Amino acid sequence: ILRKAFTDTMKDPEFVADATKAKLGVDPVSSEELERIIAGLFKLDAVLVARLKDILYK
Repeated sequence: ILRKAFTDTMKDPEFVADATKAKLGVDPVSSEELERIIAGLFKLDAVLVARLKDILYK
């Protein structure tokens, strides 16, 4: 129910107009795509994760 409500809101012309007026970007990622991205993060090699942490937390 919540996923559909989110998707419907992101497609609502009035919401998009209000967000645009407020200079907020409306470029949502679907829940399926987000799940795929997160699943991929859990499959990253430990050495790569350590290197990314080093880069991000400098």
